[in-house]
Amino acid sequence: MKEYFERYEPLHPLVEDALQQLGERIGVNSIFFALNDMKHNFIIKALNKSETLIEEGSTHVFQYVLCQLVVEESSEVFVIDDLRNNPGTKEHPITVALGDGAFLGVSVKNADNETIGTLCAFDSKPYQFDEHQIEEIRHFGEIISKSISVETYAIKDALTDLYNERYMNRLIAMPGEVPAFLMVLNLDNFHQINASYGYRVGNIVLQTVAKRLSALDLPGQSTGRTDGNEFVVLVPVHDQDVTKTGRELAKRVIECINQPIEGITSDAISLTASSGVSYLSPDRIDRERQIYAAESLMYQVKMGGKNGVQFVNGENEKERNPFALILQKELPLALERNQFELHYQAVHDGATLEVVAFETLLRWNHPILGFVPPNDFLPVAEKLGLLETITLFVFDQVVGQSRSWSTDSRLSVPLAINLGSTVFANDSFVGLICQKYISSGLSERRIILEIREDSLIEDMTRSIDTLNRLRSAGFGLTIDHFGSRYASLNRLGRLPVDTVKLDPLFTRRIERNKLDQSILASVYSLTNLFSLNLVIQEVETSYQLKTIREQGNGLYVQGFHLHHPEPADSLSEGRHRQKMTSEMGKDVSPR
Repeated sequence: MKEYFERYEPLHPLVEDALQQLGERIGVNSIFFALNDMKHNFIIKALNKSETLIEEGSTHVFQYVLCQLVVEESSEVFVIDDLRNNPGTKEHPITVALGDGAFLGVSVKNADNETIGTLCAFDSKPYQFDEHQIEEIRHFGEIISKSISVETYAIKDALTDLYNERYMNRLIAMPGEVPAFLMVLNLDNFHQINASYGYRVGNIVLQTVAKRLSALDLPGQSTGRTDGNEFVVLVPVHDQDVTKTGRELAKRVIECINQPIEGITSDAISLTASSGVSYLSPDRIDRERQIYAAESLMYQVKMGGKNGVQFVNGENEKERNPFALILQKELPLALERNQFELHYQAVHDGATLEVVAFETLLRWNHPILGFVPPNDFLPVAEKLGLLETITLFVFDQVVGQSRSWSTDSRLSVPLAINLGSTVFANDSFVGLICQKYISSGLSERRIILEIREDSLIEDMTRSIDTLNRLRSAGFGLTIDHFGSRYASLNRLGRLPVDTVKLDPLFTRRIERNKLDQSILASVYSLTNLFSLNLVIQEVETSYQLKTIREQGNGLYVQGFHLHHPEPADSLSEGRHRQKMTSEMGKDVSPR
């Protein structure tokens, strides 16, 4: 029960909202959500009114519950208004125990379209369910199913079924109650396996390693594939001698990796790995430092001859990135030296490929370092307290650019700006840009603010209030990198936004195999349920674009395959090759 409860814990707020709304619309005593493994039925969430018919957190034998009938029927909805007078249920243990009752249930499915649970309405007295109530529970069952599908893809690696990089990073950075063993390992000479036997064999090798690591079954173990042939193992350590336990754990991991893989080629395939091990304390700051330490140690083993493991040395933990030191020195001078540049990348209507918006991308053009990626300098800017100043610079520039392009029918489309978590959380800054926008004279939704979903989920109540403030000021609002932190799915329908931009992780997966393409359909269905626009970003191939466009209307695309970011003067002078449009109807453009 605990495993099921924890695995789908991020869904709990969504389910609670669904139960609350169904409870208001259906006049039965109990509404509940259950998961099952065909042997047991686990009551994950329950809403009871006058009497406790369904106990939240309880477990029941699957063959003795009414939920089994929903699964067996294999129909979208299972309805019985009077249990005692229905031939299929009059002898059922539930009917015998209660004397009578009514039941309405719909199946909840996972990403593989397998029924894993039920959403049900139940009473100890007969009840006449009407068509509207049946449609309501069907609707919420579909939302929960689509959310489960999206979350499954959001946290799992498609090839190995281990946790993916984003989810592992989240687990690693999360403070724990006890120290944790962290091992980063990279398979040695893996490119030679691909070169000798082909990518199909290489994929089987990765899957075999993943199964071996999972089979270790260490207490509390989390295992992920973070990049190509790189894996991460995270295990909480309850023993006092963390170092000794860590060495024992590392030995077990290495032993399972070093076993030859037989049966997939004529010769056995031998493996070794380069590994780095660090120990995470419950403190968040120390954990972030130790993540970097484990990766650094792994690379040291690689550079030193491979096939080994290095453990963190407490006296040498404070390794520093010399590049970061340069950025800290140079960044405060970048604004006054006019080193920041704005480039604009088009967002296209997926059906017509007409441009409906531009995203503003900040570039730091350093005279010696060249173009410094935002992922490198923005964290430094936040550390130095410069993020608000830089964001305000971008905002003022974009407002001016929007005015300049307002008379050009080719370019008179909304411009999007990214808001970092720090500035989004600053009420004074939010108030300042609201005031600036209101006094700018621009019409509503001419400036779109893109907020990453991880900036929203920490404090949902405050986030909704802030989004409403921004919306009232006239801004268009978009959730960026949707799916990177799946908890936002819980309250997606309540956020006052019009558009979500899918995390690029999903775009990259489209070409891997047909199973991975189903995630796009799941997200598309989910956003349609909430009447939201969906933007697929980082579209880089014709195949990706073709697959996206096959989903249907109402999708928007952005990426190098359609348009490389350009400075404003290049766009103004018409050196671009994209087809522009001023069609900005309410249901056409991302708002």
